[in-house]
Amino acid sequence: MGVLNFFRRKPMLVEEPTMEQNVLVEDTNEEKSTNNLITITYGTGKAIDLIYNFLKDDYESKGYDDALTNPDSSYKEMNKSMIKSALEIKFKQVRRKYEDDLRTIDFHINSRKEAGLIELVKELETKKEILLQHVKELNTMEQDFINEAPYMMGMLFSYERGFLRGLAALSLEQIKSI
Repeated sequence: MGVLNFFRRKPMLVEEPTMEQNVLVEDTNEEKSTNNLITITYGTGKAIDLIYNFLKDDYESKGYDDALTNPDSSYKEMNKSMIKSALEIKFKQVRRKYEDDLRTIDFHINSRKEAGLIELVKELETKKEILLQHVKELNTMEQDFINEAPYMMGMLFSYERGFLRGLAALSLEQIKSI
């Protein structure tokens, strides 16, 4: 590989251990002598991402594996109950994080107001508004979970589908051996 070819690499996907996902895209315009990289991120990088990530986990594979382990329907219901319980715990964890962050930000707002740092206070108040919007979204999601809104129950539907696929696989294996 020549030295010049080293710098003409293909775009790559870079994963960081944070809640954000970064995608680097290389500008291949031959007229420019420099490379421009564009960073695309998703997620908020805040605690609410814990809930979103939990909801989009692969429960179908888990259901499939569980059916192969123990094809009993009571086992399936117990595992669905455990998934619901884990989500309830995540709601409590995220709520606690936001409560702590809001208390901290209120302290800083009050102390910086007393010091006359108006612009800093405005910035802190903006951050507080963002946190309050996240708490509002968290409350909505939790209520939707209680009311069994389809988007909140998708993980359980996915688990059920995987469990049924596992049962079908067990039956097909049994039939083949007859």
